[in-house]
Amino acid sequence: MKAIESVLTKERLEYVRAKRAEAREAALSAVAESVGRDTARALAELYGEFDERIYIFLAGLYDRDRGAFYYSESARDTDIYLPDIESTAQVLKFVKTTGMVNGGCTFIKGIPEFLRDSVTGFAYGLQDPDGYFYHPQWGKDISVSRRGRDLSWSKNILAEAGVSPKYPLPTAKRRDGEAAAPVPEHLQSIGAFKKYLLEMKLSGESYYVGNVIESTLSEITARGEEYGEALLEWLNLGQRADNGLWEKEINYSSVNGLMKLSASYPHLKAQLPHAERSLESAIFAALSDERMKFVCEAYNPWAAIINIFKASGYGSDGELSELGGFLVENAPRLIDKTREKISVFRKNNGSYSYFKRMSSAVSQRAPVAVPRTNEGDVNATTICVGSTVRNMTAALSIPRAPIFVPEDGELFFELLACQPPIKKKFSISGGFPEKPSYEEEIAD
Repeated sequence: MKAIESVLTKERLEYVRAKRAEAREAALSAVAESVGRDTARALAELYGEFDERIYIFLAGLYDRDRGAFYYSESARDTDIYLPDIESTAQVLKFVKTTGMVNGGCTFIKGIPEFLRDSVTGFAYGLQDPDGYFYHPQWGKDISVSRRGRDLSWSKNILAEAGVSPKYPLPTAKRRDGEAAAPVPEHLQSIGAFKKYLLEMKLSGESYYVGNVIESTLSEITARGEEYGEALLEWLNLGQRADNGLWEKEINYSSVNGLMKLSASYPHLKAQLPHAERSLESAIFAALSDERMKFVCEAYNPWAAIINIFKASGYGSDGELSELGGFLVENAPRLIDKTREKISVFRKNNGSYSYFKRMSSAVSQRAPVAVPRTNEGDVNATTICVGSTVRNMTAALSIPRAPIFVPEDGELFFELLACQPPIKKKFSISGGFPEKPSYEEEIAD
């Protein structure tokens, strides 16, 4: 096995930087010709903040013996924490999204065989006879959203790799149309599901509620068309006509809810009511100077805008075209504002943290980092560098410009292949440490 130092040579780094600069320059020239020099200038300044330190950081989180990635360096270095499937999938999607593998490949098929085998083996080993995927460090006592997300990430990785799950999935059906595995209580009948929805508080908690719904969408729709229809009816009744949101005020919090809840509409091939007002609210948040509490508040408006455009395609009469034009006309301003927002979360090693001064200690209420650690994490880094840029450029009709190039990908994969075994540096007894309060996490 090669030493990392033999891969990260001065000559190798100069080579990938030159190839990256060449590809970016060509792409940004096309952007200037297509949508204007000011937009190309803004995008170049944003891309200027992204370099190889980002994927060197990610490579350092790979546990070759377990075949997966940690959420953070504090988790990697502390004995009670282990890798998780969401961080693993986020890294792989990041590789695809940022241009590190060829465009025609899926996020699994485009990676080397050793990595594909390790991550599929990791996902396969997490499945329980009940069909869900559980991590040994968390067990089964996890949130509904954590369970739903781990199901989605794991089944997508296995499906992309052409690997059948060990047990029937909760979303699978038998030949008689019934579920092939046990389903949660609230999905055992349409009456139970409607009661479940009515007990949720959309007004004031649309982000939390939306997260639960989005995380379990595949489970809901797997139960049949009537479940999707019930979900749409509930969503439509709760949406406000004046701002296209599920809350009275237009701010980061309510637009966060819009991002989560609007995802149901394209999934269900349904048109989003009051889409024009929803888009106005999302644009307001994208340009807002409101103080951010966490990194997703820079990303969520752009994800919401993409959801709105997707949902408006079902029966739309073109009412969004004027606002779409506003986005394109104001692209330089919007890109600059987004760059300013995500830069707040940037760390010295090129990574990004979920909160301004620390990673999040939990992900969907499951422990993923040592509390109060000032460090970057996989979730925030892949959101800032991959997902935000992808959604923003798509919303602004900007031609695709690579953040990284296949030469970066080759270096990244070599770094993974020569990662040494994980050696824990710190020990914690008595279970996971108490996570900080929300106020402590967001404090300056």
